[in-house]
Formats: sequence, structure tokens, C-alpha cells
Amino acid sequence: MAEYRDESFEWDEAKSAARRIFGSDRYVERLDEGHSGGEERFIVTGMLDETFVSVVYTLRGSRKRLLSAFEADDEDIADFMVAYAISE
Repeated sequence: MAEYRDESFEWDEAKSAARRIFGSDRYVERLDEGHSGGEERFIVTGMLDETFVSVVYTLRGSRKRLLSAFEADDEDIADFMVAYAISE
């Protein structure tokens, strides 16, 4: 699988679309305490098209290394909705 890098991010081809969340002005970010061991990991939740997506990343120098991207779970969606005062 190809690896990509620019001045802000490192990612592989499968996570390419997930980078767009960071370009949005509407996302929530929190420390992933359950999976932060030797390095801190963060979870960012936002929307890609019509789908809530969560992205896990860690910092590698000045870059965000995207570790995984997946459809957001109910807890992550709830955090997003509370942050932006959205009701169902």
C-alpha cells in the first residue's frame, strides 16, 4: 500500500479521504485515553459527505499520522452533536 506525506499529514491510500475532516470547520477532537500507551492518540469525528467518520491519529513530529478511519460510533456522533448543539 502506498504511503503519502505532506507538511501536515502522513497517510496511506485507504485513508486519503479521511484527511478532509481536518479541512472542515466542524469536527470534534478528543484524546483516545483507552489506546494511548507509548504515544498519545487522538480521535477526530466529523462528516464526510453524509456519513459521520472518526479518524484516529498520533503526532509524528509536526505531522498527524492517520492510523485508522471508520464510521463513527454512537458515542462519537453524540460528542459531535453536543459540540454543535444539534438535536436529532
